[in-house]
Amino acid sequence: MAPSCRFPRCQPKLYQQWVVNLKRDKWKPSPGSRLCSDHFDDSCFDRTGARTRLRSGAVPMLFNFPEHLQKKTATRKPPKLRTPNLDATLLDGEASGSPSTPQRASNDVAEHSYAVKDTPKTLKRKLDACATAATNAKKKLKLSQQRERRLKRRVETFSEIIEDLRKKQLISEDASAMLERCFSGVSLAVMQRLLKQTPVGSDELAKLNREKYSPALRMFALTLQFYSTKGYNYVRETFECALPHPSTLTKWYSSLNGEPGFTGEAMAAIRAKANEVKQKNKELLCNLVVDEMAIRKHIEWDGKKCRGYVDIGNELDDDSNDVATEALVFMLVSLDAYWKIPCGYFLINGLSGKERTNIVKLCLTKLHDAGACVTSLTCDGLRCNFTMLKNLGASLEDRSIMVTSFPHPVTDKRVYCFLDACHMIKLVRNALPSLKWLRDSTGSLVEWNYIRQLYELQEKEGLHAATKLRAAHIDWQKQKMKVNLAAQTLSSSVADAIEFCREDLKLPQFKGSEATVKFIRLFDRLFDCLNSRNPLAKGFKAPLRPGSRGTWISFLEKAKDYIRALTDAAERPIFDTPRQTAFLRFLITIESTIGLASSLLFGETPPLRYLLTYKLSQDHIELFFGAIRSKGGWNNNPTVRQFIAAYKRLVVHNEVKGGVGNCALLDKTRILYVSSQFCAPDELDMTTAKQNDTEDLVQSVDLPDESEMEGELENLPLLSPYLGDVVGYIAGFVCRMVEKKIPCSTCRSASKAEACSSALLNRKNSGGLTKPSPSTTYNCQLAERVVRQQEKVDGGSFPKKGMTADTLTARVMRELSGQLNMLYPELHEHMFQSAVDSNHFVRLVKCVIGCYIKIRMHHAAKRATMKIAGPNMCKRLTKLILFNHQ
Repeated sequence: MAPSCRFPRCQPKLYQQWVVNLKRDKWKPSPGSRLCSDHFDDSCFDRTGARTRLRSGAVPMLFNFPEHLQKKTATRKPPKLRTPNLDATLLDGEASGSPSTPQRASNDVAEHSYAVKDTPKTLKRKLDACATAATNAKKKLKLSQQRERRLKRRVETFSEIIEDLRKKQLISEDASAMLERCFSGVSLAVMQRLLKQTPVGSDELAKLNREKYSPALRMFALTLQFYSTKGYNYVRETFECALPHPSTLTKWYSSLNGEPGFTGEAMAAIRAKANEVKQKNKELLCNLVVDEMAIRKHIEWDGKKCRGYVDIGNELDDDSNDVATEALVFMLVSLDAYWKIPCGYFLINGLSGKERTNIVKLCLTKLHDAGACVTSLTCDGLRCNFTMLKNLGASLEDRSIMVTSFPHPVTDKRVYCFLDACHMIKLVRNALPSLKWLRDSTGSLVEWNYIRQLYELQEKEGLHAATKLRAAHIDWQKQKMKVNLAAQTLSSSVADAIEFCREDLKLPQFKGSEATVKFIRLFDRLFDCLNSRNPLAKGFKAPLRPGSRGTWISFLEKAKDYIRALTDAAERPIFDTPRQTAFLRFLITIESTIGLASSLLFGETPPLRYLLTYKLSQDHIELFFGAIRSKGGWNNNPTVRQFIAAYKRLVVHNEVKGGVGNCALLDKTRILYVSSQFCAPDELDMTTAKQNDTEDLVQSVDLPDESEMEGELENLPLLSPYLGDVVGYIAGFVCRMVEKKIPCSTCRSASKAEACSSALLNRKNSGGLTKPSPSTTYNCQLAERVVRQQEKVDGGSFPKKGMTADTLTARVMRELSGQLNMLYPELHEHMFQSAVDSNHFVRLVKCVIGCYIKIRMHHAAKRATMKIAGPNMCKRLTKLILFNHQ
């Protein structure tokens, strides 16, 4: 569509000339009338700038009027041709019968393309017109090229745009900082490549494909393609090929030598990091973690060699070798930075302690050559690892003169031995139910039965005393490898619950549980101390600092003395029983923690300000193993070839159209869009509302028919002291939910109180729990009674399919209909300050009851699921198959 021009109303003479030239009788242009640019000569336009403008004084002259309106102009006759008229000559020749001469002239015109009929003047005019058109085309091309260069220069970098906007005061400082944060890293790299993208077929496309990818974009592409190939292809198509092609990623991987042995690229990265730290006059302090990962017995040909045999990096290729069942992996973890890197692996089928010793010494030597200062070694408590540590120079058998470190093979500095705290807490949990009883230094019994009694009490009452105890924690044999089950069993919440039952409820089955509570608390705090990960944490989860030396050293010494004094029920020392492994490992780790912290935190110029003991854990290498398993679609038993492929991709990653299935895509059918906009309820009828009667306010709630409730809720069950305190504890969480739903500050304050009657909440509170008011606690307790009555009516099948939270809330409101005057006395005046259809008093009561019912419905659904699901055999059988190497 051709552009249009406005009528020049500000210039009356020019405006009148435009109207006259249109030759429309009795017509006057309106303010919105426009004239097409086709009615102007090309010389009337100024095209020198980025936008085309109409020159001042331009008048429309080009119109397609009918003949009676067109101006008749005299046209000059063209000059006579000096060449003879070929047609006339031809006719004369035909008439006279002598066609030879005219025929020859006609053939000259037809056969010679240089023969033209136009005169020189006509040709000159045509030449001038062509030259003018060519000049105009060159000008347009030049202007478009200038315009493109300016646009490219403007969007060269986002930082220049932000700086320009800041200089022009178009954005504030906060807005500029926000934009810089948003467009950085991966998003900035992707956007810059999109802005530089050129259409297919241009000369700049090849240049774009040869540009290097930024490190941020490279890491993003490798990570995304590692976890999901289809997801990577979708993102790449969405962003118009701004990400590298999958074949490019393959080239990056192929440049890495991921064969068994020590990885040269990893050593080079460590060397570069050491040089960077050395410039700051520091050492690259690291912890070396060693662990094995089970792999599948599988032999396959990868096109170059057979994969699946034992391979320790000596380039032997012999079919007589044993089939590999494990991958021994070495990982380096920084003590004062947040990075880790696998430095090598070996495919093994059972490796003796002496052979492990040689590999560890070689690894320490190579890491020293790369510039890393290894201060500690972490492994699990296998017998072969104990032999390895003994051969390295540690003395772990004699508890009286225990030496938990060995000299470095190059520098002779002490390298401290650590055993995984997560593995040790599992073994302690296993020892307690297996031995059933333990005795501490005072001769008091530590019994597993108290933990079982707590679980049975919770199941009987239907609510938990702020613990995680479930059936899986008691039947721990089916899931021995889960650390969270062991840590939740020997946790402070379980100790608090047992104390609550003994001290506050005076339950006889928990009498004499003081030693058990002490045992649980000590190992819970010891696990926290040996697993600190947050520099800002408090208490036993805080890092080891020089300023708090007296606190953590005294606790660790106390823990050592407590463990040494433990005996079994027959008063044999715990180290003389079959379950001595876990307690001996704790002693070794405590000694190493004190020694390593003393060497790194004290002295004239200590290398560290604090020590995070989580850096000494095996979690880092376990997470690496989890990433390898996720590469194969969460395959927990990968083959050698799959392991090598995942290892290479992870090492590179630490540099820190979808397929078809059983059907084909035949159309573009999409999922119908469903709006997430909230649908407001119908407006209330205000004509029948009453404002002065509290009883009538309750009638606004939709209640079931009274005949349906007759005989069911007339006698609600009473709550036991245990349930009363547990519901009071839950009411504190309900107050936190109410704060998010009720906008009125007066109502929020009324739901809380300075003191609470729940003994469980007071025992668990360390200053961060919310204490509910008596009215809130009463509402929650009444709701619990209604829920239990409903469970009784349903015959234990609660919640039923048709049961809703609104129905239960309405039933609780009916029970409260005669007691509202006793609830929230501080709101009796405030309730009449709001509209009757949104009374704050009723809204608060309904909100408290609704939040509690919601919590109970979730809990009841989980309990019902556990009943119908039965024992979970999948996890147990999966582990059995894995460790049988099937």
